Amino acid sequence: MMKPLDKELAELFVDLHTSGLWEDEKYISDAELLAPSAQVLAAYRKEKQSADFNLKDFFYRHFVPVETQEVDFQHDPSRSPEEHIKSLWPYLHRPADKPERPSSRFALPFSYVVPGGRFQEVYYWDSYFTQLGLVKHGYRHWVSDILDNFAYFIQEVGHIPNGNRSYFLSRSQPPFFAHMVHTYAQAADEPIDIYEKYIPALEAEYSFWASEQRTTDGFSHYWDARSTPRIEMYRTDLEWEERANQQPEFFQHLRAACESGWDFSSRWMTDPQDLGSTRTMDIAPVDLNSLLFYMEELLHNLTGKPVYAQAAAKRKRKIQDVFFTENGYQDVVLDTLQPTGVLSAACCFPLFVGAASQEQADFTARQVADHLLKDGGVATTLIHSGQQWDAPNGWAPLQWVAVQGLAKYGHIKLAQEIAKRWIRSCEIIYEAKGKFVEKYNVFEPENLSTGGEYNVQDGFGWSNGVYVALLHWLKEHEAV
Repeated sequence: MMKPLDKELAELFVDLHTSGLWEDEKYISDAELLAPSAQVLAAYRKEKQSADFNLKDFFYRHFVPVETQEVDFQHDPSRSPEEHIKSLWPYLHRPADKPERPSSRFALPFSYVVPGGRFQEVYYWDSYFTQLGLVKHGYRHWVSDILDNFAYFIQEVGHIPNGNRSYFLSRSQPPFFAHMVHTYAQAADEPIDIYEKYIPALEAEYSFWASEQRTTDGFSHYWDARSTPRIEMYRTDLEWEERANQQPEFFQHLRAACESGWDFSSRWMTDPQDLGSTRTMDIAPVDLNSLLFYMEELLHNLTGKPVYAQAAAKRKRKIQDVFFTENGYQDVVLDTLQPTGVLSAACCFPLFVGAASQEQADFTARQVADHLLKDGGVATTLIHSGQQWDAPNGWAPLQWVAVQGLAKYGHIKLAQEIAKRWIRSCEIIYEAKGKFVEKYNVFEPENLSTGGEYNVQDGFGWSNGVYVALLHWLKEHEAV
């Protein structure tokens, strides 16, 4: 495994991040070095003794910031939103890595698609939702490359990390690899060959998620191997140092929230207004356990091994008997198995994977229609915490999960309404800004979303993919 950047650059890494000279700390962590790290560090230790030393000048003499290729993309207002996305895909596509300079990038042997904006690397769960659009637009070879990269990750690292950066290797993201394989196989001429190719990788990933670190009494939860500030947000996390000293696992809880993909959200907090109360590792998430149920069922179907069927049956009982409460599907606290009390769009995951009973699906549909559905789509939560995975924001992956899950249980009209409202949200911002963005304000679709640790990013991989997929899905279901 690659040595973390903070270890390689020692006090230079700390000084760059704590200087406050750059608004986005990821900009520093992603930059390429013009010489080996030991050489750059030695130069820093020598030069900083000078009275006229300038840290910013030193950075730009020894580092090369990552280029954002999609900024060269020219928006054409005469294009429809889907035509815009078709034209944008090549700007988000990256060739196989052939690193010429040291950096935090983990080199991948095949091409991949990045989300866009500050995210110039491949991301795990983003890739499934991006894939939905790539398949519709005929980029099958790119999807194959992404799957092969993920199989390579599993072979080299033991799991699919958050993304291909050294600082992401200690954690994963919501396990959508099984869905990616299935979606790609179903679009292939010989699906059996696709499934068989990836069985070893699927089984290895399942072993990773079934490890004792991520499992408590049969319930799966998120985790991160490191208990230090995040490399990509080092200065930000240092502001929580006092809280971390009071709670030794605090940084691990933060990192585990990053593994969840919902970084950050009131789902993980004891106090929804206090990020410092994050306790991700103490919570069994309903969406994670649903995704693992799907993986277990797929592996049983592919291998015939009884162990997977038994695991799927046990997990389905937990999903129906423990995660479903008098207020519908919720996360549960591991030590009590009591619900957290947070209603979120994660309630649709048991429907998405087919783990809910019809009665439970009907209850979920009423909850979505009565509480979560807003003018612009499904709200992430109803809590205004200032975090980006809370109100007023809506996210493309959660719209897809809701639409597909509700439709699977016969709630077609509601699914269609969600799809229509989300598509309109995307089109409102496209018409105003000429771009697709990372997240949307579903309470007020005419306004950009808010909250989180950085500004709204454009590009944007999964928003593009889900928009295209929902557009095609609506056409296929318009007569229903």
